[in-house]
Amino acid sequence: MDIIKLTYTPMLPQSHLDDLQEPIKSASPEIRKIIERILKLEKDKLSQRKTRNINDDILKVIKDGIQ
Repeated sequence: MDIIKLTYTPMLPQSHLDDLQEPIKSASPEIRKIIERILKLEKDKLSQRKTRNINDDILKVIKDGIQ
């Protein structure tokens, strides 16, 4: 019987999470909206079996946000 080793990855400390979120928090409302739409799009795509055309969808979100 093979033994499977599980590794524990500790969660990032709050300070690191704040560092990761800082560019989003400091962005203008328009840019923040684009980022939030792209993050939602990526999350939705990850739940699908076949993730395709994500680049086209991201480009559309950016173009819509700029216009």
